[in-house]
Amino acid sequence: MNKTIELKLSHIKQYDSVHHWLAAQLELPTHYGHNLDALWDCLTGHIELPITILWNNDCQDQTDYSSITDLFEEASGEVDGLEFGYVLE
Repeated sequence: MNKTIELKLSHIKQYDSVHHWLAAQLELPTHYGHNLDALWDCLTGHIELPITILWNNDCQDQTDYSSITDLFEEASGEVDGLEFGYVLE
């Protein structure tokens, strides 16, 4: 069964950082290093597949998260069972 996780940007403020938010939302392992290299490692070998990750820019946050979304896009192109997309409202 394909699991879908919607990452709503409006929820980031509840966490210490974007990487703490990602760790919680994606249920990353406790050894997650809270950086892009560690996120790559988790996406390409440590998360349960199949999974669809949806990025929802549902608030007025002007922070540039392109390094994270680019990483999701690249990983989804390389890992069978990992899909990434955007919620368009």
